[in-house]
Amino acid sequence: MNVLLVNPSSSFVIKAFNQLTLPDMPLSLACIAAVLEADGHFVRILDLNVLESKKELASRLQEKDFDLVGYTSMTSSILNCYKNIRVIKKKLPRAKVVLGGWHASAVPRRTMEECAEIDFIVKGEGEETMKDLVKAIEQSLDYNQVNGILFRDGNGEIIETPDRHLIENLDKLPFPARHLLPLEEYRKIGFQTVGGKYRKSMYVSSISTSRGCTSRCKFCSDAVLYKNMCRSRTAENIVSEIEQAIKEFNIRAFFMMDSNFTYSPVRVRRICELIIKKKLDIVWGCHGRADNVSLGLLRLMKAAGCNRIAYGIESGSPKILKALGKKSSLDKSVNAIRWTKMAGIQAVMYLLFGWPGETRKDMQLTQQLVKQSQPDIMSITMLIPYPGTDVYEMARQNNLIQYEGWEHYGYPYSDALYYPGLDDTFKFQMKMFLNFYLSPSYILRSIKNIGTIYRFLFLFKTLCIFLLGEFLYRFGRVKHVTDTLKTLSSRERIAPRASTGDD
Repeated sequence: MNVLLVNPSSSFVIKAFNQLTLPDMPLSLACIAAVLEADGHFVRILDLNVLESKKELASRLQEKDFDLVGYTSMTSSILNCYKNIRVIKKKLPRAKVVLGGWHASAVPRRTMEECAEIDFIVKGEGEETMKDLVKAIEQSLDYNQVNGILFRDGNGEIIETPDRHLIENLDKLPFPARHLLPLEEYRKIGFQTVGGKYRKSMYVSSISTSRGCTSRCKFCSDAVLYKNMCRSRTAENIVSEIEQAIKEFNIRAFFMMDSNFTYSPVRVRRICELIIKKKLDIVWGCHGRADNVSLGLLRLMKAAGCNRIAYGIESGSPKILKALGKKSSLDKSVNAIRWTKMAGIQAVMYLLFGWPGETRKDMQLTQQLVKQSQPDIMSITMLIPYPGTDVYEMARQNNLIQYEGWEHYGYPYSDALYYPGLDDTFKFQMKMFLNFYLSPSYILRSIKNIGTIYRFLFLFKTLCIFLLGEFLYRFGRVKHVTDTLKTLSSRERIAPRASTGDD
């Protein structure tokens, strides 16, 4: 069967953020492609985030007479995904359309109802389900025998089959089909967005070393796919994939996309020891938990090429941490950031504002935590009630979701959730964000670490974006700021927010 896998346009609602972030390659599609290729199917991947023109799109669609087109999408880009499905369906009218990913897995029936062109929904992990589904379509088998899907029967009724069990042994999966990805485009984006931090010739790639997380953070949608379980690949299998990526694609920069790469220090140590033993010349970054790292482990990670770790600290308020379901210690958070910097690794702190009931005192505690720990990079996100999360259910039950339409779930600014006092939270977030990046200490650190003209140009561009945000913040009300930023938008069009009477 001829299969086309499509990654819809999913760039930030605010165009400026695209210039500051690393390329988001559709590794999940490459994993599915590898399984289908191993089963003898012809597969192509189309990443609309790096597509140059409509002419290029037309050319790619004419490459084969595709029998099936599969998509993946997050909530923030689902409307754009629907649009892409309708456009490509007109070009390939006889092809079956399949949609998977976090959003479709969280609200599968609603997703099929919203887009009539979708023939199948794949819930959860896609590799084995897609393999069975493609076989069923090709051989005209009973779709009821394929676990983990929704489909339309002859009468148009939506039928849902039982959930599929999670894959037990991830080592048995083939390595992602990176040869189907536009690696040259990711290399260009990677160099531009990190401002020359890596060599211009360095190819970049995501890599998944585990799936799932045992934490039960109420704002996280990870459980939608992985049911609060964590399964990991062996260190030997991971390093073999890295070696293959180096040998076949000259990839030297990797981004561990695990929810919590450091959940098992023993496993991390083994991975690092193998990288060092094999003398692999790579750099890599990951997400970690503050309570899973030590100075000794971090120094080993640095020796193995790690140059960036992002920690989901979320808040400096014990009350808010408990409400979010974060079982972490503030002392451990401070130590983790301090140790990471001591080891020579860039420390990134992720924060989350906007939990209902969060007070100014709670936010001041978070600000105090940032000043105490001094991360290299700080990122603040406002709480978004994504479907499938505990936050979404809590917000619905308490009538805190003011807009049900998915156009209000754009990242990083969403107006789906609203309650009295949220505008003040937004203002505090904006002020704290700008104070951090315009502080003398941050500016001095940045100047000290410029290194190349490319890094200087990147930092100058970053400063211009922050100054734009400061100008809009000071001379426009909060709603006008978000609306104006959205008009700087990339490929996605956001519907105008309904008037609240406060304009």
